[in-house]
Amino acid sequence: MKKHNQNLFLECAVIFASIIGLMLLVYFVMILSFQDGDTSTSETMNLAVMIAQRIYENPTETEIKAVSLMIRYGAHLGLFFIVGLVTTFVSMVIFRRYYRILGVIGSGFICYILAYYTEYYKQYIDGRHFQMEDVALNWYGSVAGIACMIISYFMNRILVKLSS
Repeated sequence: MKKHNQNLFLECAVIFASIIGLMLLVYFVMILSFQDGDTSTSETMNLAVMIAQRIYENPTETEIKAVSLMIRYGAHLGLFFIVGLVTTFVSMVIFRRYYRILGVIGSGFICYILAYYTEYYKQYIDGRHFQMEDVALNWYGSVAGIACMIISYFMNRILVKLSS
């Protein structure tokens, strides 16, 4: 009975820590998404200039804009990849056995809502705009994170079976 209580406590602690981590990640996404247009553009362009100067000897305006675009695309894909990965992890921790599929579907739904509404609310921020292209980038990043977590789950199960 004592072993069962320890396992239950550990499981609750993992679920709690996972949910807190997910909430912090969503908060971070919101902070980045709701910056005003001047701040966001300024930070991206400063980073693009630094990277372009490393890549090109004397970067042109077109090369700097191309680097800026890649930074923006990479930020959408990368950040939402992590959101998809963490959301799916949390759903797989919470839901067990055959209910995991419901957790994965739920995490996909949550990721899509987050991908859409972080872009939707940008139209109410000075200097920002709603772009369906960014919603698609966010969604593709989330789907890649979800797929990575699912593949990792099945790889882990295969390795556990092979080791026993």
